[in-house]
Amino acid sequence: MKNLKHILSFSVIIVFITLFIASASASAVYTPPAQNNSEKQFSKIINKPYDEVWDNLINYAASTYFGIENFEKESGLLTLSFGASNPEEYITGGYLKVDIKNINESRHFEGDFVKYHALYNSVSLIGKMQIVVKKKNEIATQVIVNAKYVFTINQKILTNSGSNLYYAYVPETWSFNSGNCGETIMAFPEDGTAPNRIICPTYKAENAILNALK
Repeated sequence: MKNLKHILSFSVIIVFITLFIASASASAVYTPPAQNNSEKQFSKIINKPYDEVWDNLINYAASTYFGIENFEKESGLLTLSFGASNPEEYITGGYLKVDIKNINESRHFEGDFVKYHALYNSVSLIGKMQIVVKKKNEIATQVIVNAKYVFTINQKILTNSGSNLYYAYVPETWSFNSGNCGETIMAFPEDGTAPNRIICPTYKAENAILNALK
């Protein structure tokens, strides 16, 4: 009788594991972003005199979410800083589709890689822009906006210590400038995908400055 109970208990465990495995699934598809790093995205000739462009630049920066760190009209240099609670508007990590189904969660996502991690992990985006204003002639001024981006994902990973399960946070960081993209090899890429992840600017920050000076 005792052996029968053991057999039945073992059978129940096997059935439970089988059902769990059958019902659990995880898959992902990743495509890197198109890299459009033309100089036209962050440099422009404005058909206005230097003084007018400079004044417009200072007035615009002071009225937005950009923080003015320092400026010097004689050298034509202005430094701004910014952060973002919606990083997917300023940077893109390409296309990501994730389907996860297990006993703990059901997750379905299709969209930008940055948006995915902003939803499911802790992320931060720190940006700093160096804007150079150059006099071309009496009626034309060049404006170059060079932004430096530092993007970090604190990826939430379920792990174990002995018989205890707990969540660990694994940081992944990308650092790049306007005109370039950043690449990182992720320690824990989404299921079934290669670990290389490329992140590029969308040029929203740079174009916000340039378009305001037209």
